[in-house]
Amino acid sequence: MRSHPRDAAWHISNELGCHNVYDFSDDAAAAFREWLRARYGTLDELNRAWATSFWSQRYSDWSQILPPRTAASYPNPTQQLDFKRFSSDALKDHLRAERDVLRALTPDVPVTTNFMVMGETKGMDYADWAGEVDFVSNDHYLLTGPQAQDELSFSANLTGSLAGGRPWYLMEHSTSAVNWQPVNLAKRPGGMARDSLTHVGYGADAVCFFQWRQSAGGAEKYHSAMVPHAGVDSDMFRSVAGLGATLAALAPVAGTRRLRAPVAIAFDWDSWWAGELDSHPTSLLRYRQEALDWYTAFLDAGVRADVVDVDDDLSGYQLLVAPILHVVPAALARRLEGYVASGGHLVTTYFSGIVDEDDHVWLGGYPGALRDLLGIRIEEFGPLPDGEAVDLDLGVTGTLWTDRIDVTDPAAEVVATYKTGDHAGRPAVTTRRTGAGSASYVSTRLGPEGLGAVLPHLLDVAEVSSELPPEARGLVDVAVRTDGTDDYWFLINRTDRRVDLSAIPGDPLHGPALAADTTLAARQVRVLRRPRA
Repeated sequence: MRSHPRDAAWHISNELGCHNVYDFSDDAAAAFREWLRARYGTLDELNRAWATSFWSQRYSDWSQILPPRTAASYPNPTQQLDFKRFSSDALKDHLRAERDVLRALTPDVPVTTNFMVMGETKGMDYADWAGEVDFVSNDHYLLTGPQAQDELSFSANLTGSLAGGRPWYLMEHSTSAVNWQPVNLAKRPGGMARDSLTHVGYGADAVCFFQWRQSAGGAEKYHSAMVPHAGVDSDMFRSVAGLGATLAALAPVAGTRRLRAPVAIAFDWDSWWAGELDSHPTSLLRYRQEALDWYTAFLDAGVRADVVDVDDDLSGYQLLVAPILHVVPAALARRLEGYVASGGHLVTTYFSGIVDEDDHVWLGGYPGALRDLLGIRIEEFGPLPDGEAVDLDLGVTGTLWTDRIDVTDPAAEVVATYKTGDHAGRPAVTTRRTGAGSASYVSTRLGPEGLGAVLPHLLDVAEVSSELPPEARGLVDVAVRTDGTDDYWFLINRTDRRVDLSAIPGDPLHGPALAADTTLAARQVRVLRRPRA
């Protein structure tokens, strides 16, 4: 197969790291030591980074170092964080090795592998992997819960960022039910097309399914397929064929890039990994959930927001939300200070700015590296037990976390205060304006509904408003792609309600899976072509 006219691309392996991201064997231990040698150079530097003077862990020979296997108490936190980094790098090296063979044999055939940007799959730093493939691909399966559709949009959005705004492939998703959830629900009418077109709206130029024909035997025989057990004379197959015709009608969209949104949510794998380690103020913190809550809040407000890697160019965004940005190296702190100084508006949350890249606490009070930028100081964390909540004077409730905030800069405005709890009467949300920019802090988990009460202030400060008419805000997910001359607006009904889109101008594209008029029925999608202003 060195050369074949139908070779469009190489797909390396399948879902690297899905079931094998961590290896604690002796072979892995040897590889981990080599990775550490390359990172730190000397044992003295490793001992400093790992703070091995604590609990008498100092290493005097590289051979003494092991992966963080089961221990009598908590393994060293920096050792745990480095092992996560190493494990991601080890899988990336596997990807590179196979890619390099293919590039040598078939240099004109592009290479990809299927990422798993979805849910709590977090072992692979895909922002670091994205540059290793010729184009990004992703697998995504709809999860359960009230934010299921928003999670799909969030994942597609982040995948588009990993692709650098360029087109990518949806390598796997399902036509209907899967077989691996506790209860495997069939998708409702229109759901398969809406899921697929949401990915297209956020940059996918290919929509592929697992599987083609539903198998009669084996562990995945109850996983849906393009051709179900019922055969081609089925609503499922007719829906898949209709989607194919719709994708053909969307041919002008192929090859276009994502149009940057006015708002970004910064995503950081190091903060995800380190923020959820053991021996922390709470074991209930969920990094990705907080990011998803902000995303849902922006969808509810009708405001487009990109989900971007924290190392991306952030300068063009009017408003930047960095939820639970736990790991803040000095260089990142300077970048954020520069972003605000140049007129950007930064928002961050509880447990942010706390540690550097070695998982060492920034001393002098929290939020550490971001303390002066925010104009506040916190002496002690205030995590909340599961089931407990505090009230804010905005009429919303906070859970999971509270902070006893002291305002240290007169320029820091108190936007909301606690009404109940140990910190009643103290700030809960603050904004420090500096020059044309600002830095805001949200000290508790508010969830999408609570964030909806804070967003108007944050959007006003950043001078960001919705691009949607009032009757569509909160009901429609908007993804925009552009070829530089025309913009393609994907208007996705994220509800079970009918939505009036008559106030949104544009030339509609037509296809069996697209809305035929200006009223979106439940789970429908409308695509408009609009000349660039």
